[in-house]
Amino acid sequence: MGKATVLVNTPNTTSNFYPANDKWEMKKLPMKASTAMVEGAAIAIEISSNTTTGNYTLMGVENVTGADFVGILAEPIVKGVRVPVNQQAEAFFTVGAGTFTAVDVGKTVEIHSDSKSLAVDTAGKGARITKYITSTRGKCAFVLPNTETA
Repeated sequence: MGKATVLVNTPNTTSNFYPANDKWEMKKLPMKASTAMVEGAAIAIEISSNTTTGNYTLMGVENVTGADFVGILAEPIVKGVRVPVNQQAEAFFTVGAGTFTAVDVGKTVEIHSDSKSLAVDTAGKGARITKYITSTRGKCAFVLPNTETA
């Protein structure tokens, strides 16, 4: 019999977004074809020509033109997405750009262009920082105002 790839009770070593509490549920969502996506990437509604397509894709730097945050990609193969169930849902994040300190808690910032970290020095509508852990890690919430599409 083969050995397990990850031992039981091994801490999550994902360096992208991942849930920090139990306020998330797993859903299978239709994803945009031909887009490389990694576990822990922020997922948003796909917008094309100012209208929704019915698919989901990597989130841009902020929720402009209605491409609002939907969840965190948990399973790239089957397109499983962890979706927040209420506004108390928090996620761990990695700093993708900027200098992160404890005074950044409470700031609203952009999602980094890689869709899997935060640009902590760039004000935007991507996420709100809720906790400082280290200079490269923290917690955030995606409870920002949604935008509207035409």
